[in-house]
Amino acid sequence: MPKTWVIVAARDHARRGIDGGFVMANHGKRAPLARMSRGDRVLIYSAKTNYPDGEPLRAITNVGEITGEEPEPSEIIPGGFRRAAALREVTPVPLADVRDHLPTSRLRFGFFELTGEDATAVWALTGGRQPA
Repeated sequence: MPKTWVIVAARDHARRGIDGGFVMANHGKRAPLARMSRGDRVLIYSAKTNYPDGEPLRAITNVGEITGEEPEPSEIIPGGFRRAAALREVTPVPLADVRDHLPTSRLRFGFFELTGEDATAVWALTGGRQPA
């Protein structure tokens, strides 16, 4: 069964991942990406439209699936890492709509696993079918 991961990233940064076919977590740290497996699901939560001074957004903005076998070096952040992923943008799902299933206290960590019924519920709210 694939795991479901939540990554916190401003929408403009998440869009770079769509265009480039990758995800990054915690400013390019390798450890979070190494916890993922190919086929795992990803939900991107965007607190803002742009980093660092964008408008508040507070919504899930992208969903996808990990496609890479291992973290790889990033060209965006020297010394940073990324992981190949197939992502797509979704109509933003406001935090208010997922609050019962998304542990908001964990958002400040920038990366965490969402388990069980919560993962299923949030994925359904995003229209999160697996990317083609």
